[in-house]
Parts: sequence; structure tokens; C-alpha cells
Amino acid sequence: HRVGEAIHRPNAARGRDEVTDNSPKAVVLRSIDLYNDHPPEVYLDVEKFLSLWSDDCVQEFAATPQTPARRTVGKQPTRDVVAALSTWMRASHTEVHEAVAEGDRVAVRYTWTGIVTRDVPGYHAGTVVRADGTGFYTVRDGLIVEMVDVMGPMLAGEADKQ
Repeated sequence: HRVGEAIHRPNAARGRDEVTDNSPKAVVLRSIDLYNDHPPEVYLDVEKFLSLWSDDCVQEFAATPQTPARRTVGKQPTRDVVAALSTWMRASHTEVHEAVAEGDRVAVRYTWTGIVTRDVPGYHAGTVVRADGTGFYTVRDGLIVEMVDVMGPMLAGEADKQ
């Protein structure tokens, strides 16, 4: 299939056929839906989330006050980061405010939230943190091949800060 072409898939669970939009914007929004689709006691279901990413995907993250800039290639670095975050964070969620597509590129403006599960520098256990950001994605053949993420600082309510 080609990018932007709808994919016809039988859906046995619903007893009918389903057509999946394979446009770059739809792929990115489905990826974010998969990011959000997990029980609240975990950070995220990384394998489900990575199902729409290419094996050689590139992820670039701009520096924030809490984290240095980083660039990763492939799915394993994402698995490693999620494993580390899962030791002190749960209930991650991304709320999309806007998504704009042009060709194989998609820009998404979002707010990310999570809950700190144990005291870590700057945050008490139970603190709800949030960060606003923008992600720039490239999609080819129905898979995300690149993401450049620019996220602001992770913020908490004043009463929650250490």
C-alpha cells in the first residue's frame, strides 16, 4: 500500500469490515492513541505504542530543564527509556490540541501529563506533572520513521514541588 491510501482490514471482533485511514496524520494520531491506551498503574504499553514505528525510527528530543537533548535510532532505546521512566512515573497521557499535516510530515501540539510514583529530585510521590510540547513526525509506508520533539519544562503545582 502507499502512504495516504486506506487499508481494508476485516474486523472480526465487530463482525464487519473496517477501513483504516493510513494517511500520515492518521498514523501519528493512532500512535498517540496507542501511547494513551494503558492502565493508569503503568507508564505505557511500549510494544503497543511502537507498533506504528519503523524498526530504524529516529527520535530526537530537544533539551529541557530536566533532561539533556538526545537522539536515538531504532525501537530499543525507546524501550530502555520507558523502562527507566516506569520506575518513578505512571499514568502518562498525551492530549493533542492540534495536528497539521503536509505531505509525509505531521506537526502535533500537545500537553503531556504523568504522575510521579516516588519522591525524586524536584517532585514528591503523587505529584501530577505536565509539559507542553510540539512533535514533528515523518511517516512513510504507514509507519513513523522520524520524530523531533520539543517539550517545555515538566511543571507541577506549587504545593507539589520539593
